[in-house]
Parts: sequence; structure tokens; C-alpha cells
Amino acid sequence: MQAGFICPDGKRVSHRQCLEGCRQRCLTLPTLASLAQVREWNGIPSTTQCLNGTRMEYLKITSDYYVKPKERAFALLGTRHHFRLEAITRKLNVLSEEKLQGEVSGVIDLLEPDHAPDCYILADYKTSGSYKVARALRGDMSDWELQLNNYRIMVEDLGFPVSRMLVQCTVRDGGTFMARKNGLTENIYLIPVKRLDDAQVKDYFYRKSQMLIKAVENGEMPPPCNGEESWGGRRCLGYCDVVDLCPGFPGAQASATSLPRRKRRR
Repeated sequence: MQAGFICPDGKRVSHRQCLEGCRQRCLTLPTLASLAQVREWNGIPSTTQCLNGTRMEYLKITSDYYVKPKERAFALLGTRHHFRLEAITRKLNVLSEEKLQGEVSGVIDLLEPDHAPDCYILADYKTSGSYKVARALRGDMSDWELQLNNYRIMVEDLGFPVSRMLVQCTVRDGGTFMARKNGLTENIYLIPVKRLDDAQVKDYFYRKSQMLIKAVENGEMPPPCNGEESWGGRRCLGYCDVVDLCPGFPGAQASATSLPRRKRRR
């Protein structure tokens, strides 16, 4: 579990040391307090955890690791984006940020009535780079499709038939040369998500959730993340918080021996 931050000088400190003892913070106190909020493992994997590599999530649950606060800028931007939209949806009296739980847990961003009688639109907000958005517009968004369809199944089990699924994606680097190079001319896109076979979706999340649960319970390191989960290896090179704890990755052994291991929770 995320145990603390890496200071600009490379020193590792706990969240408490940062929030209560630092005299020259690298970011404001509210920003750091927000970044220090972490999800406790309760034995039920989330939808996002199942979409990620099992090894990565296992290491996040069972190991103490530290992150650089300034590298969380985009995650913080996405959280703020969700918060502001949630405040508006409450005024419009539609469902937003509702927690769901089945074999796995999840939080839907928006469920609103559709024009069809007794049907609903399920929408999810994303903040992504232009490369990811461009791929999604071409239909390459298997992770988003699995996520939304998993939410759909849980929502429909509660008696809310879903007629459409949408991803509203804000382009993080919208308006830049790179965005235009990737063929994007707008800063926000509303992208339809196709309906997948229920059995396919349930099988995926059951299999991935059981892999993570058993790995944590038995203390057994899962296999390395596959190509899709590691973004063809790019995630390992700069976007994985626990890469230094991953066996077989350069520098992993030295980092792993220098950090305490958390006791497994049963």
C-alpha cells in the first residue's frame, strides 16, 4: 500500500511525516492530503484493479511503496474533474458516483434517463492523453469497454436497464501539436461504448478477481503483467508505482530489500 512520498531531494517520508512535520512542502497541504488518500484492501477487488496487471496490484496491496507527488498531477486533475461534475449532477437530480458491488466493486460516474422509456444512459468520465483518445475513437478501447460493461451488468442487476454506454473523454494535451498529430481537433469527445456479451465480461472479472484474491491470501507473486496490461512495456518504464519491487525488472532487487513488506490481511 502507498506508504508515503518521495521528496524532491529523494528522501522517503510517510504521509504523516509529510503532512505534519514538513516545513517546506513541495505542494500545498490540501494537495498533498488529497494525494495521501489511498484505498484500503478489503478483500474485494475493484473493477480498476481487475483491469490492471495482477502483479502490479498485488505489489500495491502487499508492499509499502512511495510516490513522487508532482508525478500525480494528472491523477489529481482527473479527480478534480470528477468532483466538479459530480456537484453539478446532484443539482440535476441524476445518479452520480454511486458505489456498486458484486464479484468486484465499482463506482459509476453517471446514470441518467434516456429518451427510451425506462432506459438509462451509463457514462464514465475520462481524462486521457491524445494517443489514448485517438485509439479509442478508432474503436481500440478494450479496457474501457470491459469497465463500462461491468458497471452496466451491476446496474442492470439493480433494475436499471441500460440502453447506451458512453465515455466522455477530456484530452489532457488538447490543443497541442501532439494532439493535432494524433488527429484530434477537439478537447472533449463523447465516445459510444459497445455492448459486450455478459458471459464474456463476467468471466473476465471473475478470473482476474480470483487471481488477485488468491495471490494476496497465499502470498504468491503473480505472473508478470502481459503486453496489454503493461502498455507494451511503456508502463514499466515510467508509469508503474511499484516497478522497483517487481522481480526481474532492473533495480528491483535493491529497492525491494530496502522497503518493508506489509503483512498480508486475511
